[in-house]
Amino acid sequence: MKKALWLLSLSAVLAGLVYFWPQKTVVEPVAAEVSDHAPQSRPPAEHKTPAAAPQITVTEKIPEPVTASFKLLATAYAAELNTPPYSRPLNVDDEHLLQPNRYIVQTVPLEGGASAAIVLPKYRFSYPETVPVTLQVSGLQLADVSVRLQHETTAEQSDSKQMRGTTEQYSATLDADDSWNGAFEVQVSFRANGQQQVLKTGIEYYNPVATVTGVGEPYGVGSDMHIPVQIDVKQSGFYRLRANLYTDQRQPLALLTASEKLSEGEAEITLKAFKAVLRKHSGSFILGTVILEKRPATPGEQTQYGDSEKAQYPLDYFSLDQLSDEPWQADEQERQRLQFLQQMAGEQ
Repeated sequence: MKKALWLLSLSAVLAGLVYFWPQKTVVEPVAAEVSDHAPQSRPPAEHKTPAAAPQITVTEKIPEPVTASFKLLATAYAAELNTPPYSRPLNVDDEHLLQPNRYIVQTVPLEGGASAAIVLPKYRFSYPETVPVTLQVSGLQLADVSVRLQHETTAEQSDSKQMRGTTEQYSATLDADDSWNGAFEVQVSFRANGQQQVLKTGIEYYNPVATVTGVGEPYGVGSDMHIPVQIDVKQSGFYRLRANLYTDQRQPLALLTASEKLSEGEAEITLKAFKAVLRKHSGSFILGTVILEKRPATPGEQTQYGDSEKAQYPLDYFSLDQLSDEPWQADEQERQRLQFLQQMAGEQ
């Protein structure tokens, strides 16, 4: 189960701050209306300079629950500024980062207390991977169980198979097709108690636009360990590479991210690990959980994905003595954001 996220995104919070921003309301007196029928014989009133209109200032206070939320946000953001955005600390509790391609099983309740669930090994697939599909059933006798794959946008059916198994579990494997690209719907249909029923779930399937082929020897530059990653690019474009760095005992250390514009052919993206996230670990490392994305070039274009020849890559021995102890310096804009959050939290 993914770890619950208690923090709102900073952009969403900043967008909503207008509502809570202190405002001044100026209340001015309304001048009395002068009658057009006043007696003409009345002598003109002595001219006097009117006194300045009184102003009333009303300051809105931020509710206490909102202040408490800003305190949490300020604390979390201050911790983030201790490390660069390209090298974030990673812990065993960060399940959504350690298993970003995990498929979450959803059990569907059926009549009479029965239930069924579609089970897949992961959420995103790459050609030429097959798609194994399992249907788990409880409290129901099924017949004519089958599975088919349908493109979500075009509704075009790509493949279908009969599912076979026991009364509690049915399985089938959908064969790969190099034309599959994008979001798909897995549909499992069956007959039970004289009725036809269909369960659906979503997956993504891509023909890789680039492939990670290897990782070079790490080296030190300033306070960063540099890790060169070799990529075979099939489609030129702007790419983002994300990967998790582990100790040789598979303990998570950091989420590393880098972006680069790549041309077709052999290319390289360098990941950087900040010294502080290495937690005084000198030795061998493992680079794994690789995600390679080709970012959209124009509005409406979909993100494309690459793949990796290996699930993980062992790195040669690296000594932290090669790195300096320079602390990470947040830029001016980041410091202003932190100051703003602290003010909203009542800390300044």
